[in-house]
Amino acid sequence: MWQIVFFVIAAAAPLTGMLGIIPVAIRLGNGAGVPGAFVVAGVILLIFSVGYAAMSRQVVNAGAFYAYLARGLGQSFGVGGAFVAIASYTTMQVGVYALFGFFAALIVNPLVALHLPWFAYSAVAIALVQFLGMRKLDLNGLVLGLFITAEMGILLALSLSIVLHGGGPEGFNLRPFAPREVFSGHPGIAIMFALASFVGFEATAIYGEESRNPKRTVPLATYAAVSIIMVFFAFTTWAIISSYGVDHVVAAAFADPGNFWFAKSDAYLGVIGTGIMQALLLSSIFACLLAFHNTITRYLYALGREGLLWGFLAGIHPRFQSPYKASYAQTGCAVVGVLGSVLIGADPLTVIFSWTSAFATIGIVGLQFLVSAAVIVFFRRNGLDKRVWNTMVAPVLGMSGLGYALYLLVVNLPALSGSDDGFVRSFPWIMLAVMMVGVGVSVRRRGARMRGLAQLVDEV
Repeated sequence: MWQIVFFVIAAAAPLTGMLGIIPVAIRLGNGAGVPGAFVVAGVILLIFSVGYAAMSRQVVNAGAFYAYLARGLGQSFGVGGAFVAIASYTTMQVGVYALFGFFAALIVNPLVALHLPWFAYSAVAIALVQFLGMRKLDLNGLVLGLFITAEMGILLALSLSIVLHGGGPEGFNLRPFAPREVFSGHPGIAIMFALASFVGFEATAIYGEESRNPKRTVPLATYAAVSIIMVFFAFTTWAIISSYGVDHVVAAAFADPGNFWFAKSDAYLGVIGTGIMQALLLSSIFACLLAFHNTITRYLYALGREGLLWGFLAGIHPRFQSPYKASYAQTGCAVVGVLGSVLIGADPLTVIFSWTSAFATIGIVGLQFLVSAAVIVFFRRNGLDKRVWNTMVAPVLGMSGLGYALYLLVVNLPALSGSDDGFVRSFPWIMLAVMMVGVGVSVRRRGARMRGLAQLVDEV
């Protein structure tokens, strides 16, 4: 179970999320109420997880979203959802490769007196991810466990040091969790950024086929992952806000967002602690890449096995028992994405990473909304689970919360992506088009089956 949890937390990239998202959420969102926004987002996803976990006990499939949508809303919705999931995770991974290259060039080049471009470091990351991605899940889980322990450890060390020193100029208080703070300013933007930090948690179901007891492991891993991310993010943001002071943190986030965390790590952990945090930032991003690679690989494998994509994607490595052909295919997609970004001269941070993250978040939250509906329909149709809370009330509440979150994502897309470009504003329509392509593939495949069946009947 914990290996699966490591994959989920790695996708959330705690250190990367804290350093990159929190200053922006404070500036554009609800200021000191950001810790409360993480609690709101976590509660929404925990409620969603109730129905998701109930479904995971009945449907064990590496396709996760695809399988759940297919069983609940029909095969066409399932295939459309799978296409959206692949598009979302693949584009996000391209963005994270660019992010890794950007920070690696920033940190490593001065240390070794080189002037390598960001995409050289991205290429190294792609090779390492492919090497690990085609190996056994437990090896990947071990690597991620080490990286996550280190990055969460440095954030926890900073947070506890702040606590032990009594906080900042105002000491400690619970104002960041009070409703008047949480819902002040622009709470929708803060909740939107918080939800983006949870992207990837649904991957627990993807590894069901590779776990010993999926009907027990997947639900436990889902609840554990969401709870850990929620509590950890809420605590660390509360600590850093307390170090600045509730009434002064917004000004600090505006003044120097890039040094927002490092200024406090210098003060509480020293220069060595800040250096460790900078180094762990790279391992955090790499862990995120490895988690996304494994997620996409298993989606490709599931669709290849179902005959919805090329059959060779369902190939299993004779030694590692992993979907290695799907792994190579996924790496190929990443190479194409990064290379294309380089050729058009896109900035790795402000364009590639920011735009792909916004695009992917819309897709994943939209799929979670549809899965909530699929859970309701699935259990209403077959009655396999009679618990009203698990199969009706919680999915309806989760669907309502996710629907509101999706609305916030769309109307605040410029804030999430950092751009008001017309192409960025078209992201929701592009995602809808991807969904319809998947539906079209499913309909065409079903039509081919029916024609084949009719031909067979005629021959008989």
